[in-house]
This record gives sequence, structure tokens and C-alpha cells, in this order.
Amino acid sequence: MKTIGQIFNELNDEGFFNKHDYIGIDSMLSVNDFSKYKLSSVNSNKCFYGFNIRNFNDIVLNKKFNIVFDIKNPEDYQKTNCEIDFVSLKRDDTIGVIPKGYGGIVRLKFNDKVPEITKVLKQDEEEKFDKEKHSYLYFTTQEVIDKILGELDKKENQIS
Repeated sequence: MKTIGQIFNELNDEGFFNKHDYIGIDSMLSVNDFSKYKLSSVNSNKCFYGFNIRNFNDIVLNKKFNIVFDIKNPEDYQKTNCEIDFVSLKRDDTIGVIPKGYGGIVRLKFNDKVPEITKVLKQDEEEKFDKEKHSYLYFTTQEVIDKILGELDKKENQIS
């Protein structure tokens, strides 16, 4: 069976991500990290800062997402309502975009509250990633998760 990463690579090669947005987050930033990166404090019930490793598309302000899923269990995706209201490629930049292929810091602002699923992320930059305890989250849209689940279903049916 193919991994989510392999499916993302195939979808990118097909041009799917030219028209569909997502962002992958591998860790949250703690209050201790805020000063290191010169970030303003946030209401942690409504927002969080996270690290994005890289994307197949530009990450820009005001992108909206309505789905979040854990890379380990995409079938258990959750509906959410959030948007990117801050991006930073490096400390002190104000360009408002993380270019395709790069990673950086994003702040996600939620209409309701930060979902519980974010607890699977590393909670501090200094914390070591533990694959038993931590995971990666993807924020995206219904169209993207439907496509991913369809691809997973195709791959599973090919095996049986």
C-alpha cells in the first residue's frame, strides 16, 4: 500500500495541487518559542503557530481550510474552520508568503477553537519527535481529502 507521502507526490505530479490547497504541520510552537522567533502572543484557544516543513504550493495569507487529518489515519479526518492569518519564511520577515518548496511558520486562526487533534503535534520546538506519541497533521479542504481517500481506496483494492 502506498503512503500518504507517495500519494501527495503523485497528485502533485498530476498538477492537482496547482488548484487545491493544503498545509502540513509537524509541530506547534510554545510560548518559549514565541520570543525566539519574535512572534506576538495569541489566544491559544483560537490560534496556534506551527511549523510547516514544505509544500507543493505557495503558502499565503487568508487561505482557508475546512478539514484536518492525521497522516496516520486520514480516514478519521475532522471538519474544522480555520485560515492562515500569519506566515513567516524566516525570523522577522513580513513578505506574507512561504514560496513553494520551502517551509516556515504559520499561524492558524480557528472560527471556533483549536481542535483537540492538534495534541498529536510536538508541542514545543525543542521536544524530540516521538513517532509513538506525535504525528503530522494536514489542514486542507473536502476536495483534497476526498481525492486522497479515493487514492487510498484504489491502492487497497489493487492489493486484495
